[in-house]
Amino acid sequence: MKKSGMHYCYSYKEHWMPKNIPVIFRMYQISLDGKKRIYQKYWNQYEHFIEENI
Repeated sequence: MKKSGMHYCYSYKEHWMPKNIPVIFRMYQISLDGKKRIYQKYWNQYEHFIEENI
């Protein structure tokens, strides 16, 4: 992901359907205009955390 210019923002835990198992998703983003913004939908919707050493 980093090689393509994306940067790690945060991780969040969600129950994945249809098997209803907990999964951790990592939010990576790329900024095409040079501004660092963080997509807030999953940040606000799920319990989130920042992983170290990614």
